[in-house]
Amino acid sequence: MGGAASALVALVLVPVGSGVARASASPVPPACYNPVASWPLADRVEQLLMVSGRFSDLSASADAASAGVGALVLFGQPPAGSGPSIASGLRALQAQAGSTGHVALWMSTDEEGGTVARLADVIGALPSARQMAAQWSPAQTQAALAAHAGAMRSLGVNMDLAPVLDVSPPGNPVADEADRSFSAAPGTVTSYGRAFWSGLEQGGVVPVAKHFPGLGHASADTDQGPSTDPPLSQLQADDLIPFADSIGHGVPVVMVGHPSVPGLTGSAPASLSPAAYHYLRATLHFGGVAITDSLDAKAIPAAGWSEPGAAAQAIESGADMAMVGSASWPASVQALLSAVGSGSLPVSTVDSDVTLILRAKGVPPCPVVGLASTPAPGSNGYRLAGSGGGVASFGVATPDEGSIHGTHLQQPVVGMAATPTGR
Repeated sequence: MGGAASALVALVLVPVGSGVARASASPVPPACYNPVASWPLADRVEQLLMVSGRFSDLSASADAASAGVGALVLFGQPPAGSGPSIASGLRALQAQAGSTGHVALWMSTDEEGGTVARLADVIGALPSARQMAAQWSPAQTQAALAAHAGAMRSLGVNMDLAPVLDVSPPGNPVADEADRSFSAAPGTVTSYGRAFWSGLEQGGVVPVAKHFPGLGHASADTDQGPSTDPPLSQLQADDLIPFADSIGHGVPVVMVGHPSVPGLTGSAPASLSPAAYHYLRATLHFGGVAITDSLDAKAIPAAGWSEPGAAAQAIESGADMAMVGSASWPASVQALLSAVGSGSLPVSTVDSDVTLILRAKGVPPCPVVGLASTPAPGSNGYRLAGSGGGVASFGVATPDEGSIHGTHLQQPVVGMAATPTGR
């Protein structure tokens, strides 16, 4: 090899698969990422999925973590005293992601309070949303959630699929909305919902406002079958008010539910409707990450979709992340790759979604500090962008020339040049 190439190869130590830069082989999620467009397409697609897992068998999620999924959603009711095993299990999953060069996962669960609280026996119980609004002030709610988030974070759970911003009348029998909702009054839901998610952020946990555009007046439980919301004009005067407020105050993630909305989505579930995401972005000016409610809900097949097909449809429609079951995860990856291949899901959409997710995770792009390319178009050789701690290949090199595609350097690249022969 020529001198320039030899000097580079002498520093190459750490192969990775996703274009993420890191300083050593230690299985720690990287601190920055190389341009998303340089990642293998499969790695980009994996970031768009939140995959189910169970607290009782965290090791079963190792394959998903290794593949680089964007998030896990953990179910079950772990018993008292299981905190240390949960913490070690979640650390192992993050290390699994780091060992394969992937960014840290969102480790999420449902900690709403009341009957929907996965970790109540491990870190203590919270009252239901309705009880919070009856017993506490917004300031007390925020303080309680900040402390609760700290306990979640100590286990390795860094995302809470809460608060519920639905506006529900008392006695509502649908999906326990009477307890899961703070109030029948939009103003009360607004103030307590904001206090809830602000407390989570204060404690270091990412909040998720749900279930846009609102389930408090839905006709049925979407987990059990199809459901219809009141018309959009009615939602605008009631159910959408808390979402508009939280979005205006910077809530980072919104979960989109499965009810259909007359005047907005027609008969389609909101989670699969381009009109719902357009309203969220263009009318409410939401700039954060939009994820779907679980696509294993019975409202999805009732609308004519398989779970993998719904995952692709949701991303095509405007979701940034789709929530799927572990059994449907491989097929969902293939459905997304097929959508890209057919052109129904543009690669540019995938890249912008992944970039948005990485920004929300607090993972910055690696700084580019050097650039080199071969002098002749189409020639074999290197075309490299130097990043903090590594390089990413955007060109090709034949095996006998010693391609360093997908490898990273231990030292920052501060300069790079091609030889006259392209080496």
